[in-house]
Amino acid sequence: MGGSRAVARVSVLGGVGEIGGNKILVEDRDARVMLDFGMSISQRARFFSDPYVSPRRPESLLSLGIIPSVEGVYAWDEGEAKLDAVFLSHAHLDHYGYLSMLRRDVPVYCGETTERLMSAITETRRASFESDYRGLKYRTFKTGAALKVGSITLRPVHVDHSVPGAYGLVVETSTGAFVYTGDLRAHGRASHLTQDFAKAAAGSGASLLLTEATNMAGGAVSSEDEVARKLEAVIREARGLVRRASQGWTPTGSPRSTSPPLPPTGSSR
Repeated sequence: MGGSRAVARVSVLGGVGEIGGNKILVEDRDARVMLDFGMSISQRARFFSDPYVSPRRPESLLSLGIIPSVEGVYAWDEGEAKLDAVFLSHAHLDHYGYLSMLRRDVPVYCGETTERLMSAITETRRASFESDYRGLKYRTFKTGAALKVGSITLRPVHVDHSVPGAYGLVVETSTGAFVYTGDLRAHGRASHLTQDFAKAAAGSGASLLLTEATNMAGGAVSSEDEVARKLEAVIREARGLVRRASQGWTPTGSPRSTSPPLPPTGSSR
């Protein structure tokens, strides 16, 4: 697995000064793990515009700096793997996207829900070199697990996010601990999950916090319950039919509307 490091090193290979592309390489002694392996959405958009102009070969992504040049990580690299594992925080494209190009002998650790979502994505998405996730080797975890990869121990803790099955990580190395948040929120209906992660992070003794933010400006954020109440009030005042979806309200004609329509306002039905 290459030479060992006496001091742990954390290298942020994507997700800085851009939207997406989250890739964090952790090296400690003879262990190397990657936290997420996402698509660099804003970087990719500088050069390509689907379906008119799309990358045809991985070499184009490397030459343009859209994916990092890391030896022994990609499916086309010859010789032994120089990465022990990838830890996937959740199933959003900016965190999992370029797993398509990962060597198939490198295991991918993720939550059980994320594995199911990735399986569905694999079955339904048109396969190209950017979106072919067939053959990836998943190993699932739950909150409370302590996953040891060489001298690195990773402790996943659930968080609330707009996709289910999201996790943050407490990472322990021989040099010390740090925390990686993945993506999280505190205004959703499962905010207690994020609070659990915050407590675990606070008690970890970590000296470093790694988090992604596309907007650091202050501002009020509505809770999901508040949004639901406002939508319901608007729809109650609407004339005509409104269809009720399984997770909230949508206008008549929406492709997400599957349940019977509500009667018009004032109807006795």
